[in-house]
Amino acid sequence: MSQLKVLIITGYGVYPTEIDNIHVLASLSELSRIRFEHVSVYPSIQVIFTLKTLKKLTFVMCKIGDAFNSVTTGSPYMLESLKDFEIDLCYDLKELPAELCSSVQLKKLTITNCQELDVLPEEIGNLLNLEILGLHCCTKLKELPESVGSLRKLRSIDISDCSHVGALPTQIGELSSLKVIAINGCEGLEKLPKSLAELKKLEVVICDEERSNLWKTIASDHSRVKIKFVEEDRFGTLKKICQ
Repeated sequence: MSQLKVLIITGYGVYPTEIDNIHVLASLSELSRIRFEHVSVYPSIQVIFTLKTLKKLTFVMCKIGDAFNSVTTGSPYMLESLKDFEIDLCYDLKELPAELCSSVQLKKLTITNCQELDVLPEEIGNLLNLEILGLHCCTKLKELPESVGSLRKLRSIDISDCSHVGALPTQIGELSSLKVIAINGCEGLEKLPKSLAELKKLEVVICDEERSNLWKTIASDHSRVKIKFVEEDRFGTLKKICQ
């Protein structure tokens, strides 16, 4: 199957399906998209990160374990063609290894509903082509690295329902391309950096009422920015956490 371009593997059992022999993917030199859903990719998925043609990689409801920590190559770049990296509902994901931030062509990174994720690597600032950063409902995440300020092509940040985020990076005002920021449900966010007012291209702030008041304290002229209110869904948030 040397011409295979899309590979989707889905487990339908009660528990994540275990996959062996992932190393055989190295022979699929034309793969551009891989999606794993409800499978166990532990212990090693190193071969995936050596694929030079892969443009989209998705993990949904997967058991990650320490698989990401085993990712090492002799090359300074991994997944050199990757543009879209999605991780959703992977309950045991605790951190994103710094080595994964060498995918320099990455434009979209979404890590959502990963309840155990509590830290992002400072090296995330190396993703200089990143345009979308989605971190919705990562309830243990406490902060964004200061290096986020280096992502000058970033157009959207979503940290909605990241209830333990206590502050935004002071360098966030350097995101010259930022148009949308979502901070609704960030109950731990009691103060916003004044540098947010320097975002000249900002168009939409998605927030709840409390966070909108924080925005108004730093932006004396916020008429050019549309405030989009989102009502807090306490039951929905609790349901996600329990999952």
